Amino acid sequence: MVQAQKFAEREVYMEAMARADLVLREVDLAIAAAEEPATRTRLERYRHRAERRKAKFREQFEIWNARIAARRSAATLHAADEMARPLPLGPSEPI
Repeated sequence: MVQAQKFAEREVYMEAMARADLVLREVDLAIAAAEEPATRTRLERYRHRAERRKAKFREQFEIWNARIAARRSAATLHAADEMARPLPLGPSEPI
């Protein structure tokens, strides 16, 4: 989960969710193999915590993706105005 958190901090949400899925899969295997009820209970609590963190990563991804979509939409909307303006002359180009 630490790796998943680090990926989420760098806004690599797809990888963070994939790492959380790996943790959930491993915890499920550990729960199936657990013989003691105390161990099983502890692992189930950990699984619920991992599910909540994965949901948080998904929520952050949705927000991040919406911001990108809004920026892309604004750029597309103003593309005609930008294309109508002349290109600036560089310092080495003659007037």
